[in-house]
Amino acid sequence: MIDRLWALTFFIAVASDVLSGVIRYYTSLAGAAQVAYLPKIAMLIWIVIVVVQRPKVSHLLTALYVAVQACVSLFNGVDPGAVGFWIWAMSPMIFAMLAPAQAIGLLNRPGTRIAFAILAVLCIVGVLVNYFGPLPWIGASVSVGGFDVHVAKSSFVGEVPRLSGFGRDSAATGLLLGLLTTWLLPRLRSLTLTSVLLVAAALAIWGTTNKTTLIALAFVVALNRFGRLPTIKKACIWAAALTIVLPLASLAVISALNHVVIESGVLSSFGDRMFNTWPGILDGMVRENLIWLGIGPGGFGSATTYYPGTFGFKVSFSDNMALYTIANFGVLGGVLLALLLTKFVLSREPEDRPAWLMLFFLLASGVTTDICESIGCLLFFGVTIKFMWIGSEGSPFWLGHSHSRAPQLTESDLGRNAPATDRELCDAWRTNDAKAESIG
Repeated sequence: MIDRLWALTFFIAVASDVLSGVIRYYTSLAGAAQVAYLPKIAMLIWIVIVVVQRPKVSHLLTALYVAVQACVSLFNGVDPGAVGFWIWAMSPMIFAMLAPAQAIGLLNRPGTRIAFAILAVLCIVGVLVNYFGPLPWIGASVSVGGFDVHVAKSSFVGEVPRLSGFGRDSAATGLLLGLLTTWLLPRLRSLTLTSVLLVAAALAIWGTTNKTTLIALAFVVALNRFGRLPTIKKACIWAAALTIVLPLASLAVISALNHVVIESGVLSSFGDRMFNTWPGILDGMVRENLIWLGIGPGGFGSATTYYPGTFGFKVSFSDNMALYTIANFGVLGGVLLALLLTKFVLSREPEDRPAWLMLFFLLASGVTTDICESIGCLLFFGVTIKFMWIGSEGSPFWLGHSHSRAPQLTESDLGRNAPATDRELCDAWRTNDAKAESIG
């Protein structure tokens, strides 16, 4: 029951992000705008229950690090409410990372795949409807807790509208389409269904003008079709390296050149990031002595929309996952988080193509996107990390072959001293699988 409850909450959270604009608009008309936040509240309740019932040393260390960084925020003049907002914004990833070990396997069941396929269709239909006419929630806003909250943003690239469909903005809708397509792609057996999904998703992403997602999805398709698992792993490393190198290269180019003219065109948004956004943030952080410890949680990103800060440079977005991390936690925090990601994820070597494909999509999207500002990306990133921590071929959490089912363990199979950790549970499953195979 607990596993199913977690999986249901996960699905509802993804669905609420897909239909964010619709939900926010109609709940605000009904005078109950707070209803839109129920999925996040449910995730926060889950986090509290898990931490209270099964506290671990990792929970304590994480809480201590966040507390230290919160002190950095307050020292830099960040409003305490902004720190709380940041924790609220990051809660989907924490919720996903605290998933029960066996609940991850529920996401690969046929019924769940159908549900995610329906959400992908909703994304595509929303963009299509938005293409033929305006939607009432786009450009609307509502007052929540004294703050003016956008229901769905309206933005343009020149005269071309960024279509957000049923979602909150075009970037989030494009990322969700990429996430859902990447999730379904290696799990669909029908070539016809796969082809239709890819064509429809690509056209819808093009309508959102989210070129990064389109490029990342194209690489995912190529890797899924032609790449072996070692190749996909190397692609993840290259994507992570590119995320770090590009902002540093942009600062070096701007330092060498006095002035760069950005011409309009397909690559104009990338040029703006390369010659304005990235070097501006790095230069500002060095100038304000924030480069080592960062501004702190809540001092950078979407929190500044409601709690604006005065740091002498843009702090609302970075359009780069590594730079977003550095802006919040500094170079020291960025290095620490990179080492932890390498130790707890990449060193596990799970033999599961879907998980590695999802990790690649997230890393590739993070090259020019703040994926930490997307609820969908936070949820799937957390699930990917959780799976790579506990998953390996032969365990029930391995998603590579959905048709194979591991034998069900009972308490007597595990013995009275049942494993206490997720990793030990996986080892017990593998031992049971080996016994079953030898008996067979």
